[in-house]
Amino acid sequence: MTLTRSRKSKEVDELELRRRQLEEQIAELEGMPEQLELEMLESERTMPPPDDLAERERQRHFEEQAARGQIRNERRTQGRSLLLMFLLLTATAAVISWIVRLANG
Repeated sequence: MTLTRSRKSKEVDELELRRRQLEEQIAELEGMPEQLELEMLESERTMPPPDDLAERERQRHFEEQAARGQIRNERRTQGRSLLLMFLLLTATAAVISWIVRLANG
């Protein structure tokens, strides 16, 4: 009798453990629809990447290159302007010195 009772007790314990496991699984599965709905809403709210992403990147790269070229051109132009200003000041000084020599002479 004790052998059958311990066997029955074991079976009852196993069944009780299995029942608890099934209840946990049911509780998990009951929460699934809400979780899936939240995920679906989140994916609907998330905007897909724009279709022209590659075009935008190419345009940005081009503008960076163009900006660098413009900076080089601007420096070159300023260098030429500085040279022309120096030549203008030298010519003005030469004309003034020539006028002063003519006035004294």
